Amino acid sequence: MLNRSPFAWLVLRVAHVRASVHTKLLVAFLIITALFIAMALASLLLLASTTEQSRLLDEAHERVAWSQQSQYALARQMHYTALALLSRDEAAIERILRENNRFNETLAKLDTATAAGQKGLIDQIRAQQDDAMGVVADIANAIRDNKLSDTTAELLRREERLDEQIALRMGQLVAAEQDRMTRLRESVNAANRRSLILTGVFAVSAMLLAWLCGFVISWSFILPVREAHVFLGDVAAGNFGRRISVPNRDEFGTLADRMNHMSMQLQRLAEGQRQAAAALGDLNEQLSRASQAKSEFLANMSHELRTPMNAILGFSEMMIDGIYGEVPQALEEPLTDIQVNGRNLLRLINDVLDLSKIEAGRMELALEDYSVSDVVQTVRSSLRSIAAEKGLAFTAHVPEDLPVARGDSGRLTQCLTNLAGNALKFTRQGSVDIAVELAGDQLVYCVADTGIGIAAEELDNIFTEFRQVDTTITREFGGTGLGLSISKKFVERLGGRIWVESEPGRGSRFMFSVPLRAGEGLS
Repeated sequence: MLNRSPFAWLVLRVAHVRASVHTKLLVAFLIITALFIAMALASLLLLASTTEQSRLLDEAHERVAWSQQSQYALARQMHYTALALLSRDEAAIERILRENNRFNETLAKLDTATAAGQKGLIDQIRAQQDDAMGVVADIANAIRDNKLSDTTAELLRREERLDEQIALRMGQLVAAEQDRMTRLRESVNAANRRSLILTGVFAVSAMLLAWLCGFVISWSFILPVREAHVFLGDVAAGNFGRRISVPNRDEFGTLADRMNHMSMQLQRLAEGQRQAAAALGDLNEQLSRASQAKSEFLANMSHELRTPMNAILGFSEMMIDGIYGEVPQALEEPLTDIQVNGRNLLRLINDVLDLSKIEAGRMELALEDYSVSDVVQTVRSSLRSIAAEKGLAFTAHVPEDLPVARGDSGRLTQCLTNLAGNALKFTRQGSVDIAVELAGDQLVYCVADTGIGIAAEELDNIFTEFRQVDTTITREFGGTGLGLSISKKFVERLGGRIWVESEPGRGSRFMFSVPLRAGEGLS
């Protein structure tokens, strides 16, 4: 639409002006303000002209009134003159003189305020009026000398001739003043029309100019904003090579240059990131292959280590049982130590084997129905001797109405054994309790102890492989840090989760939840 309009070139010219946005807006405001000031000045001039025309019209009204008053005074003067000739009374002469004075006063007013073209007419009226007053004087003298009868006809002719001339010229004067008043009235009406037209023209011009300035200025700002919107959309979509081109030489032009610079930098960074991602992908692939090889190596090595370890344990147990003859008393304790440490080493080998199988994706679950009570009692029976040796209360609480569960009972027993074994290991005095409850369709196992507890900042690390809370604890209590990590992986494989609540010096509560019927309803 803008390209089809006749103002497109003006928008581009304004955009090319090397000035700030503030300056452009200020100039547009000043242009419109100047137009309004011009309109105000023109209105004031028209108002002054109209006021002057109105004043002249009022003066014309006064002159018309004065001329009519003079005409009226002249008529009364003529009437009293005729009355004096008929009545032959000097009192009529006094009335004539009074009307003459009134006539002369109004004529003097007209003489001071009339136009230059009418002064000759007033002078003629004044001269003829003086002649008429001469006739009146002759009439007064004739009345006084009782000679009016001899001169009446002559005086009457002279008076009638003068009165006709004065009346004619007074009529001309009144007509001239009325004509002038009419012209002034028409001039005032024309001035009013011009004022209305000029005010309307100025108002329309101001609105058109304001619209034009608003249109041009706004579009010189809208165009770069639209370009920036499209540019940022492309950048957000990942097209960093695009450039924005705007004709502005103001802040928008500076912003466009900076956005182009940003696009170049982003393109450079994106290229570097793609190269780094490709290198990282290769490295991850190498690490994945190395981890897979490590897991397979550990799985194979653990399996190969477990066979001779079982043989060592078997031969040491047969020696303790006297199968190879009576064992000397001095060898009983070393053989027992071999048996205990061998079992610990076998447990460690089994943990490493399980971890390597999980990482290699070779760990399979044996899902079957099992009794929760049997799992808990198996764990309690296997660890009861350790609790008795340390003088700890070792209890278990399993509701009798728990339904038959489904899952890998062996792995659950291993998880619960790890948690309970750790609880017994890190508890110097007090108790360890195993509890189970049914929460909806989840079985929640809990192992609570009164041991040393765990600091809050270490709670996120206890399920990490080969990680223990403190090296001093490792030296005092022993352990490899694999039990909790393996337990977490087993629980998650069964569709559950594991967590801990602990406070240093006040014991810990390790809990994990698994589905009551693991594997059912899952694809």
